[in-house]
Amino acid sequence: MSEPILTFLYNYSAIDAPYTGTGGPSGNWKEIQLATGSGVGSDTKVYTGGGINQSLPTPTAAYGRREATLRPVSGLYPVPQIYIESEMDAVMYHIPLASGQPNTNRYVFGVYVDGEVESDLYLEMWDDVTFSTHTVPTLSGSLSYPNSVFNAISTTNSAPPALWNGTTTASGVCLAGYSNRLRLKGQDNIINEAVYYSMYASIPWDLAFTHDQPVEAYRYLYS
Repeated sequence: MSEPILTFLYNYSAIDAPYTGTGGPSGNWKEIQLATGSGVGSDTKVYTGGGINQSLPTPTAAYGRREATLRPVSGLYPVPQIYIESEMDAVMYHIPLASGQPNTNRYVFGVYVDGEVESDLYLEMWDDVTFSTHTVPTLSGSLSYPNSVFNAISTTNSAPPALWNGTTTASGVCLAGYSNRLRLKGQDNIINEAVYYSMYASIPWDLAFTHDQPVEAYRYLYS
C-alpha cells in the first residue's frame, strides 16, 4: 500500500458546507500550505482579535497583522478571530465559521485523505517540531485552568453541541501531546474521504503573558 496523500483545508466562506474536492483547493475550501525542507512557503494559523482595536479586517488582513487578545478579569475568553497567514500569497485569510462566538458550525477545518489511512487520524499539539514536550503556557494552562487553551472537536460525524465555544473540556479535547489529542473520524480506517474539526483558543484569566507558537501535528498509520 502506498503512502496516502493528505490535504489540509479550511473553509474560507460563511457557508457551512462540506468539501467536495479530491485533494487541493476546491470551491470555498483553501489548502493550508506546509513548510518545505527549508521552512519556506508554510502557512500559519493565527488566533487574534479582542484587543485594543477589537478585530482585524475581513475577509483578509495584511500579512503579519496581529491584535493582541486581552486577558479577561475572570473566567475564560474565547479568542474571537482565526486567520490563516499565507506566506505564498502574502495575505491573511479570515475563517468566518471559526471561533468568535458559540456556534454549531460543522465544516470549518478539514483533512482530505487520498488513499488509505489504517488508523484514525489524530490531531495533536506540541511545543515545537521535536514533538517531545507540551510545556509552553498555552499548552500547559494556568493554575485555575490546568489545560491547553486550544479546544478542538471532531465534526466529521455531527456538528458541535449547541453553544460550544471551547471554554469547557466536556465538549472537546484540550490539545496537548499524546494524552490529549483528537480523533478526527472516531474509528480506524479512512479511505478517500474528508474528515472535519473545529477549534477555539480560550484564554484563562490567570494565563502567563506569552507569545507561544506551538505546532499542530497529524498522526496516523499506513502500510
